[in-house]
Amino acid sequence: MNDLRLITGGFFYLYKKMEHTICYLSKQAEALKDSELENLFKYILATNPLLNITGALLHNNAFFLQVLEGKKETIKELFAKIRKDKRHKNILMILDQKIENRIFQNYEANFSIMKSKADIERLNTYLSHYDFENKYPKNIKTLIEPFLL
Repeated sequence: MNDLRLITGGFFYLYKKMEHTICYLSKQAEALKDSELENLFKYILATNPLLNITGALLHNNAFFLQVLEGKKETIKELFAKIRKDKRHKNILMILDQKIENRIFQNYEANFSIMKSKADIERLNTYLSHYDFENKYPKNIKTLIEPFLL
C-alpha cells in the first residue's frame, strides 16, 4: 500500500504518497531509421519499469507524445535527460503536476509504445473507461485524440 499512517495526539492522519506526471510533445530532430526507433523503444521498455515509471509513448509522423508517471524526482531527472537528447527538438511540456493515481499502472505492460493507429485506439478505449471526475485521464485522452486522425 502506498500510504503512511501517522498517529498524532490520538488521531490518525492518512498521508498518501503522491505521484507525479510529466507529459510532453516533441518533434524528431532528424529522421530516424526504423531500427533506431526500435532500439529506442526496446531501451524504454527495459529501463522505465526498473525505475518504476509507468506511462505511454506515442510516435506518429515524426512527433513524440510521451506521458511519464512515477516519483517526482525520478520523473524530473528523466525529463532533464530527454531535454538533452539530440533526437528531440521543439519539446513542449504539456503537463507537469501531482497526480493521485497513475492511469497506466494497469495498462498492458505498465509502459506502452504506441506505433500504430490500432495501438492508439486501444489506449483511447482504455482511457474511455475512466471516471472523468478526475481531470488527469480526461486530459490525456484529449491529447492522444489528434494521433487517431
